[in-house]
Amino acid sequence: MITPRAPELQHRLPRVLLGVALALPVLLVVGVLVASQILGRQTDPDPSTGPLAVPAVPVPAAASADCARFFSGLPQEISTGAGLVPRRVLAAPAPPGTVAWGGERQASGRPEDQPIVARCGLPAPAELGPTSPLLDVDGVDWFEIPGAGATTWVTADRAVFVGLTLPDGVGSGAIQDVSRGVKITLVSRDTTPPAPAPTR
Repeated sequence: MITPRAPELQHRLPRVLLGVALALPVLLVVGVLVASQILGRQTDPDPSTGPLAVPAVPVPAAASADCARFFSGLPQEISTGAGLVPRRVLAAPAPPGTVAWGGERQASGRPEDQPIVARCGLPAPAELGPTSPLLDVDGVDWFEIPGAGATTWVTADRAVFVGLTLPDGVGSGAIQDVSRGVKITLVSRDTTPPAPAPTR
């Protein structure tokens, strides 16, 4: 008995096998990629690149429009003596009015490996007075508050107080980067003490 479609099947069979042979490597690659994504989600995040824990401090004006503008003008990377460091995601609960850069090697305990932290909406520093020495950086006046292993610089001439904590040894690039953001987003206010009233 002769089957009329047998020759057609014989011609189609090699094409099917060829298609399967070509599709298998593609499916294998897709399977490996999917498996790596699933396994990657199950592993714990690297503490050096995962969310960064930053202590909270009082920032009564953190929710102000001034601070919203200030944060919008900050760079994603900031300069240090060792190059650029990236902005970090903060660990929950993230403190209000706070952003940070670097700190990937903070477990070393060395000051220069600690994160750079900017805070907006701080209360006026108790140490800041009419005769306090100020540092002008790119047109922004900063007041210095020394600390152990770090120095906090607070803006003295803006509508809202911004603090920038710099670990010892990171250089002046970070305060220059933040000063540019302060200058373009925050209105300045006069810090010159008023002249004494004329006597009669």
